[in-house]
Amino acid sequence: MKIKHINKDNQSWSVIFGLWLIYFCFGYAVSSIAPIVPYITNDLNISYKKMGLILGAWQFIYIFFALPAGFILDKYGLRISIFIAALIITLSLISRGLSSNFYQMWLAVALFGIGGPLISVGVPKASSLWNSEKNRSISMGILFTGPMFGGIFSLLTMNSLMMPLLNNNWKLVYFIYSLAPLTAAILWLFITNKKIPLNKKLFKKFNIYESISIFKLIITKKRFVNILFLGTSGMLLVHGIHGWLPKIINAKGIDLTISSSLATIPILVGIISALTIPRFSNNLTRIKILNLLFMNAVLSLILIQSSTYVIFILGLLLLGLSTGSLMVIILNHMSETKDISYNNLGISGGLFFSIIEIGGVLGPFFIGFIFDIYNNFNIALSIYALIMFMMLFPIFIIRNEK
Repeated sequence: MKIKHINKDNQSWSVIFGLWLIYFCFGYAVSSIAPIVPYITNDLNISYKKMGLILGAWQFIYIFFALPAGFILDKYGLRISIFIAALIITLSLISRGLSSNFYQMWLAVALFGIGGPLISVGVPKASSLWNSEKNRSISMGILFTGPMFGGIFSLLTMNSLMMPLLNNNWKLVYFIYSLAPLTAAILWLFITNKKIPLNKKLFKKFNIYESISIFKLIITKKRFVNILFLGTSGMLLVHGIHGWLPKIINAKGIDLTISSSLATIPILVGIISALTIPRFSNNLTRIKILNLLFMNAVLSLILIQSSTYVIFILGLLLLGLSTGSLMVIILNHMSETKDISYNNLGISGGLFFSIIEIGGVLGPFFIGFIFDIYNNFNIALSIYALIMFMMLFPIFIIRNEK
């Protein structure tokens, strides 16, 4: 069945606004743990290694739901799928507030990994409602700022406003936080009412054998395998460092509230980076940009280790340049791999995200694991800097691979 495009721009933008609100809730839910890591580890009596497992719980579940999410969206439509995703975020936040031990907290955060892929895959689907390429690009850029602003909101308000207001009871904070995605879900239903293109369509059913055949096809391509290495390391960097950043800064003797505020610097820079750097990426420049972004990541991880205020803030600024645009360019590189076409791009993209999110799981865990052993975040940062440097080798290999 052919998808009809929404003709009225104001209707289309209202849909983007509704999805942006839910994506905003996605971002602040993801970033809501980092500012209160000391409170959670103390109250639940867990090690930093276990805290790392909690931080990577939703990425672990995401691995298994990234591929089916696309088929769910195709079968049931954007309206219902995004509504369900928002409800799952709500339940995840409520469950965190009800958690009294490591296992309950892990499951609460893991639940988020079921709804997350529906939103991530739904974003490009929502942007496709326009015939205009310009409007599609603009809407995509707007939507991708949602989780970034959500992350900034969490980091800025958690320790400066929410925790003091609720007598440092982080469980109550999560109950309050759960109201936002619930409200956004109801608003989404209201906004998308009578939007025919967002409802159920007649799409093909999930075919596991087709997925396996495409997986075999792309996993045998040297270029694609090396891009998977780049993507996995990118996720290792983004989820690992951002998940622990407030505590990394706090370990320098800086107040936790100020640390959480400083942790917004890479996100703010990342927004600018995501909107600018990819514009300069093309077939001639993409490899050079990837080299620069990974080398910049190495430098930023070294600078962040400094106890000198000016130096580690410079490191935070440089970190945002890499984390903001690195995955965008890697994804673009993946889509241009030979044997990946428009017809199998959805499945290929789902497989790609399923594999690279392994980095999203291991990233937070290894930092907590290394800290438990050495009681020093700088050792973890040095190891991550070495990993980022090693990514120059797969970049060199894919230079001539198609």
